[in-house]
Amino acid sequence: MKRIVICLTIIAIILAVGIYALASIDGSNDRLYGHIEAVLAEYESGGDPRPEIEALRTFFEKKYVRALGCFVNDDRLGELSVSISRLVPMLESDCDEFTAECEAIREEARQIYIRELPEIFRIF
Repeated sequence: MKRIVICLTIIAIILAVGIYALASIDGSNDRLYGHIEAVLAEYESGGDPRPEIEALRTFFEKKYVRALGCFVNDDRLGELSVSISRLVPMLESDCDEFTAECEAIREEARQIYIRELPEIFRIF
């Protein structure tokens, strides 16, 4: 009987950590999306989005990476970091793909969340 209780406790802990990880990723993604929206809004209004890009970069480095670092593969976070670092050079060179790069950052963050969702085929 003790073994069953121990096994059920371990399973409950694993489920709780998994749910916490998903909630953490979702919350961090929502804040990242907000920063991306601020960058795009400033860019589309004809203003200077550099302060918003800096706020996005700061949020990513200080909060996003730290919050998701223990749950998410470092390669995924590295790809996001590279995409964010491309925003200022694209803006300075007046690249037509600035908006597309912002959307790519949003999609990469969404893919991080999707890849962390539990799926039955990953168990076997």
